[in-house]
Amino acid sequence: MRNLKTIVIFALLSLGSISCNHVKKETTIKDFEQSYNLKHKAYDNELMLTIGYMQTLDSLLLITTFNTDSFCSVYSPQNNMKEVCKYGTIGNGPREFIQPFLTYSYGNSFGLNEINKQELAILELQVKNGEYTISEQKRLKAPYKMKKDELALPDYYFIRLDSTHFVSQVCNGENSFFSLLDQSLQPIERFGESPIQEKLSPHASFSRLHGHIAAKDGILFFAPNELPYLACYQLQSGKMQKQWSFFYNKAYYGVKNGDLLYDREKSSGMVLDLDVDKHYVYLLYLDQLLSEYDFKNPEKSLANKILIFDHEGNAVASLHLDCRLQTMALSKDSRKLYGISLLPEPTIVEFDLPKI
Repeated sequence: MRNLKTIVIFALLSLGSISCNHVKKETTIKDFEQSYNLKHKAYDNELMLTIGYMQTLDSLLLITTFNTDSFCSVYSPQNNMKEVCKYGTIGNGPREFIQPFLTYSYGNSFGLNEINKQELAILELQVKNGEYTISEQKRLKAPYKMKKDELALPDYYFIRLDSTHFVSQVCNGENSFFSLLDQSLQPIERFGESPIQEKLSPHASFSRLHGHIAAKDGILFFAPNELPYLACYQLQSGKMQKQWSFFYNKAYYGVKNGDLLYDREKSSGMVLDLDVDKHYVYLLYLDQLLSEYDFKNPEKSLANKILIFDHEGNAVASLHLDCRLQTMALSKDSRKLYGISLLPEPTIVEFDLPKI
C-alpha cells in the first residue's frame, strides 16, 4: 500500500468499471511547451513506513505516517537529511491520535486531521538551543449538523487558506463542494462547483470526486484524483469566488443511478499529489489509462511526471522524473522538489527544479 488515497482510488476504480452510457467531456488538451528531464538525489534514511505524507516546514522536511508511534519525523535537507525531531503517539488518550492525516503546513506549523473525528490538530515546530521539538497547540472540531431530509456530509481534509481561514472538502454537489471556515473551524460558507454537471448522490459525489486541495495567500486550487480537472477559487471580500476551471485532458465517464462511473479503457491520468507556490501549481500525475492502475505494482501506481500550471490556469511545463513518487513537497524557495520513492525501499529523493 503506497498511501491511504491509493487504496481508496483502487477500490473506486474497481467499482467504476460498470458499463453505462458514457460522456466524453469536450476539452482542449493543454499543450506544455516546456519539458524537462530531472534526475534524483537519494538519501539513505531508513524510512519505517508503508503510508507516507510529506510537507515542508520552513527549511525542514516533515514526513508522517500513521502505522507507528512517533509518526512525525522532521529532517534537515541542509544537514544531509538528518532526522532532527520525532513526535506522535497512536492511541485514544489525551494528545494521542487514532488516524492522523497530514494535510497542510503553514510557516512552522502544520495540521493533522483525525479522519474519523472531523478534528484538526494544529502543531508547531519550535527550536531552542539548537534542539527541535513539536508541540500541539490546539485541536479544533468542525460542527456536523444534519439538515432535514438531506444528508449533510462532514467536512474533510482541512487546510490553511490564509492566516485567519481554513478550507475543507465536502464534495456535496453544486455550490457545496468546499467549506470556508474561520480560524476556530466554525463554518462561514459552503461554495464551489462540481467538476461535472450531472447530478450525483452525496455519497457518490464524495467518493468519486474528492481529490487534492492546496492554497497560497487566499487562493485555493483543487484537482480530483481521477478526473483531469483543475479549478481555482480566491477569497475576495470575505467570500470565495471562482476564478477558473477546466479539463486539461479528455475524460470519459457515465452516470447511472446517481453514481459516477469511469470508462477505464479510455480515461487516462490520475493525480497523486498537489502543491503550490506563489507562481505555479504542481500536479504529481500518473500518466496512464485508469485500467492499468495496480496499487501492488509501483510502476503502475506511482507517478514520474509533474504538470505545472500558473495561477491563471495556463499550462507552463511538464517535468519527467527518473524515479516514481508516491508524494511530493516543494522547498519554500521552490528550488527543490522532495518526494518519497521506492528504490526499492521507501526513500527520500530530491530534485533540482528548473528555472521556468
